[in-house]
Amino acid sequence: MADKQIISFYDEDGQKIEFELVEIIEMEDNKYALLAPIGEEDDAYVYKIVEMDGKEEYVVVEDDDEFERVLEEYDSYFDIE
Repeated sequence: MADKQIISFYDEDGQKIEFELVEIIEMEDNKYALLAPIGEEDDAYVYKIVEMDGKEEYVVVEDDDEFERVLEEYDSYFDIE
């Protein structure tokens, strides 16, 4: 079994929040990360991975349509034909 990849963010109060990387999704010439908060694996967040100043940054996807397209792409990984 593969090791879990943990990504940490700091909230506006400076508190460290850890997420488990569920999946990297590539679609429409963009890369997205599906992240689940540690201890709350039933929740998930979609972040767009963008390159800024030569390094990858995670930007929360706030557009409902874009969010739904990413989740549909993720769900398609489990479609059985």
